[in-house]
Amino acid sequence: MISILVPHWKTGKMTAYAISQLIKYKGSHDIEIFVINNNSGDGSEEYFAPFMNQIKYFEYPKDRLQSHGISFDWVMPHVTTDYFITIESDSFPTKENWLDYYEELINDGYEAGGSLMKLSGGLYMHPCGAFYKKSVWQEAKIYCNEVEYAYFPNMSNKNNFDNHLMVHKSIVEDFLKSPSDYVELSKSYLGLDRVGIVSRMAYYSPTVAPFHNGMGMDDDLFLTYGNRNMDTEVPQILLTNKKKLINRIGYEPGQWFFYWMMAMGKKIAVIPTETKWLPNRVNQQQEYTLMENGLTHLWGGSAYYKCTDESVQDIVKSKADAIEELYNSLPKNQKIK
Repeated sequence: MISILVPHWKTGKMTAYAISQLIKYKGSHDIEIFVINNNSGDGSEEYFAPFMNQIKYFEYPKDRLQSHGISFDWVMPHVTTDYFITIESDSFPTKENWLDYYEELINDGYEAGGSLMKLSGGLYMHPCGAFYKKSVWQEAKIYCNEVEYAYFPNMSNKNNFDNHLMVHKSIVEDFLKSPSDYVELSKSYLGLDRVGIVSRMAYYSPTVAPFHNGMGMDDDLFLTYGNRNMDTEVPQILLTNKKKLINRIGYEPGQWFFYWMMAMGKKIAVIPTETKWLPNRVNQQQEYTLMENGLTHLWGGSAYYKCTDESVQDIVKSKADAIEELYNSLPKNQKIK
């Protein structure tokens, strides 16, 4: 048995297609499909009706900070299998033996594996299509729970850019009395009292977890964070607790977890992945990526959903057309009327 985690955001047709393909291509494997709805109440959840007996459906709390990375961490207490796979709602398998590929890696002793990709935050293993050993996630969660820093997103203005701020817990009480004595505050924090600041810190607390974490032991620079890789990040991912204040740009979902696993010496497999770019958008927007095991990721299906920015309407149309075509290809019993 293996669990597959699918975050959902607005594009019900796309997520429904992904679910259908997970079921179609499960082969001889027993799977549990976890669908985490990050925007319940918008009507898009109606598209899951044909699959409700075949999925485990969760609605993420509307009053909490959310992202697809946070939703992975949030649903993990419900995952009971030894291994799990994280995908995105615009990704799906294309051949029956795609799970056999992971099984072989697991049997070879790998504790995680996925696509090594260079994206806006640097080079790291992207969580879409990645597999993980649950005990490794649990170990990382314990580490996150025990860090010696409080995390204040977008609090510190440095070089005219709002940085996340890590404040060592040994000084956090004094810091909260007068934060402006320590850093130049970003505009969003000006005028906030201690109660307001602590409330904001609590709201953003899910950003200190394995799949959505912004922490590191050195200051970040906006101009260089896109050059992150194993050489630059792994040596500084395990906190030394020596610095009292640390400015961070933050990591993309799954990025910190990958660097942490590397720092801890976990056995990680790299799954070869092909990228196809949209016409006239080379190195800007993927049309899709295709993993060696057959998992396809369309990229941006939710991000560009009903986007009105004129400069990206070619992308919006491409993604919308792809979603319609895929959904329309489903058999009648998997579509809503």
